[in-house]
Amino acid sequence: MRQLWILVAVFALPLIAGWFLHYNPQWLPHGRSNHGALIDPPRNMESITLQTPEKDAFDWSPLQGQWTLTVLAEGVCDDQCIEKLVRVRQIRRALGAERQRLERLLIMLPNAAGNLELPSLDGLEGTRLAIAAAADKPAIQDEFAAVQMEIEKSLFIIDPRVDLMMAHDMSHITEKQILQDLEKLLKASQSWVKGGQYGH
Repeated sequence: MRQLWILVAVFALPLIAGWFLHYNPQWLPHGRSNHGALIDPPRNMESITLQTPEKDAFDWSPLQGQWTLTVLAEGVCDDQCIEKLVRVRQIRRALGAERQRLERLLIMLPNAAGNLELPSLDGLEGTRLAIAAAADKPAIQDEFAAVQMEIEKSLFIIDPRVDLMMAHDMSHITEKQILQDLEKLLKASQSWVKGGQYGH
């Protein structure tokens, strides 16, 4: 009889706990485990106008189904920008086999005079490059200014639905913390993200 009551208690306790928390939401935990800033609501990126270095319209479709680590630079991708891209490459490599589900994207914005210089991405193969026209720059900046961070110091995460959904300030956060967030995102989305096609 005692074992029967223990069995009943094992099955009943989760129901009782759920009922209690439903009517007493103040007892729910309020902490967050992510290190980056969530962008709520997420912003779909397919509406922004970008070009390839060859002046063709930038095609977002290859990034569908992938997580995309995105960096922005204005005018020129200087040494700090290149260093950030190297850090992004290392974060991706640290994911091991899961790196197949991540892409890297550099978006170049023109400077105040409307000029920009295309960077050399030697050693950063696999990084996609997109260019914004001067006329489209304000709209693009508005999309990426969803969190209170300096755009050029930030790493943005675009999800497999091509929605901008998280940002990390790379001047105040470590690669390990970004990696922890990515591992959680990849695990949570395992059932709805298809694998990538790149091995770099």
